[in-house]
Amino acid sequence: MKAAAAGAALLLLIVLAFLAAATSILTGSGTPGGVACATASSATSSTTAGEPVAAAPATTGVAAATALDGEQQANAALIVQIAVERGLPARAAVVAVATALQESRLHNLRYGHLDSLGLFQQRPSQGWGTTEQILDPRHATGTFYDRLVKVPRWEQLPLTRAAQAIQRSGFPDAYAQWEPLAQRVVDALAGTCVTLIPGEQIAAVIAYAHAQLGKPYLWGAEGPSSFDCSGLTMRAYQAAGITIPRVAADQWRWGPPVPNGQEQPGDLAFFRMQPDGPGHVGLVIGGGQMIHAPNRRTVVKIDGYQRGDLISFTRPAAHAPTGRPNSR
Repeated sequence: MKAAAAGAALLLLIVLAFLAAATSILTGSGTPGGVACATASSATSSTTAGEPVAAAPATTGVAAATALDGEQQANAALIVQIAVERGLPARAAVVAVATALQESRLHNLRYGHLDSLGLFQQRPSQGWGTTEQILDPRHATGTFYDRLVKVPRWEQLPLTRAAQAIQRSGFPDAYAQWEPLAQRVVDALAGTCVTLIPGEQIAAVIAYAHAQLGKPYLWGAEGPSSFDCSGLTMRAYQAAGITIPRVAADQWRWGPPVPNGQEQPGDLAFFRMQPDGPGHVGLVIGGGQMIHAPNRRTVVKIDGYQRGDLISFTRPAAHAPTGRPNSR
């Protein structure tokens, strides 16, 4: 009984904290331009704690959800509370909240496709529990986390892949549109900005870039509907709470340099040396591939980076917090 009372009290406190912070955070009035807030571990960050991060693309779902109603707030608070109880990192709560936003808009639905029900549209016929269990938000959230933690390297996967490994959705890319709002919700419920561990940090960088695939190239563009090469990499790092310079040549100097063959996901790859530095940049995602915005004849896409005009790599997440570029 004492444990149950303590849990209820914690949930109440979280909801009250959410109500106090949600209006300014979820509508963007708390930071310039409707931005979210994220901080990174001091050992790997190049930004100041609490520095604003640029808002992600205002896709249809996110634009329509500038605030949460009472039921949504309570369900989001419960999702975060259960993550805390289980000792899970903030990333787990972000994945869960984004999934619930896509599946049910954070409402405990008694209907859905075929026999899908509840916050996560789980199905009794697929082993998620009985109808009564699935309609219990605590049970539904617990079973979601049970399966999430069994996904190999889930902390480092883009949110779309982590959610899809559990949900088996017919529209896996749809989860990406809710990640910015889910992050803001978790930030609000935590009462502060969420600290990202290094693995979460790089996952956030890659997840942002992955969500921009297919968007057109436009010179000088920084999103949300179009990008040039360095506008894309800058925004991707801002999504993880890391501020890097705007243009490719300055990003190259920001460093630190990484020897060819030692590059890792999240590193930047630079191409086409010009008098003032590289003329193109892409974001390494592993397996010899990168996400980049090549030119006006195509769109943001995935390509190999081992090509003739490759110059070198840098690792912005490991930039020394001196505020000065790395010397070359």
